[in-house]
Amino acid sequence: MESDMELRNLSTFLTVAKTLSFTRAAEELNYAQSSLSAQIQALERELGSPLFERLGKRITLTESGRRLVGYAERLVNLEREALNSVPDAGEPAGVLAIGACEWLCADLLPRTLQSMREHHPNVRLTIQPDACTRLLTAVTSGALDVAFLADERVRLPEITVEVLQSESLIVIAPPDHRLAQRRRVRPEELAGESFVVPRLACTYLDALLAAMAAAGAAPGPLVEFGSVEAIKRCVEAGVGLAVSTRTAVRVELEEGRLAELACKVAEFRQHVQVIRHRDKWLSPALSAFIEIAKREIAGRGQPAAARRRSA
Repeated sequence: MESDMELRNLSTFLTVAKTLSFTRAAEELNYAQSSLSAQIQALERELGSPLFERLGKRITLTESGRRLVGYAERLVNLEREALNSVPDAGEPAGVLAIGACEWLCADLLPRTLQSMREHHPNVRLTIQPDACTRLLTAVTSGALDVAFLADERVRLPEITVEVLQSESLIVIAPPDHRLAQRRRVRPEELAGESFVVPRLACTYLDALLAAMAAAGAAPGPLVEFGSVEAIKRCVEAGVGLAVSTRTAVRVELEEGRLAELACKVAEFRQHVQVIRHRDKWLSPALSAFIEIAKREIAGRGQPAAARRRSA
């Protein structure tokens, strides 16, 4: 049977399948909702089967939709690899699908993206912020070309890992907090303190809570936010404490807007790492992007004084 199936429609289908919302998918793809709906309807006509069940304002994947997801991912990934495999006159070109945890998107990646755009304008970058566990799954499946994680070091045989930074964790508080001037703060002294935490799963917060539990202490209420910047502003305002790395709050510490408590968090190091599937072709575009990221992110990890000396 002859088919006129468009890869654009498959890509749109995957976005709707991920968000389970026509409205959010249209916003993410910058489409009019009518255009997005038309693409899904065209795909359903082509396949002769509905892909989504519309239950009032909610949508879910049908059995046909669930089956299509894996095939659609493979076809869209193959298209991206095909575009990347034919660079123009040796200049990196094509599309790169990049994932990163929210903190890296907000703090460390912008300079990398700007530098990539300046040096390789023919490479189009798509960025997917997400939790580290989901980013790892996306790299393993081939849905992402590369991802940046801030977590425990990944140790999987199918994943190539390069660690760009490695830091211990600190507890941050407003400068006028009752423990801010103490030379040593024991984990049990944090009992009852509220913590401002990320909405997505957070391994390094678990490390602190485990240290407190081992000392027989429990935290107060946990206040969830989806943005690292919102967490920092809430700590400044006295809403609660938070767990972070110095790199993530270096500006606020230098300006005196936040204070580091002298509390040793459990032996846990957060590794900023770039990961890709070991079988992923290292295209000129992907190679150039990783090299720029290594240079920019490793440089940002230096203390301010060291950065001034190297400038």
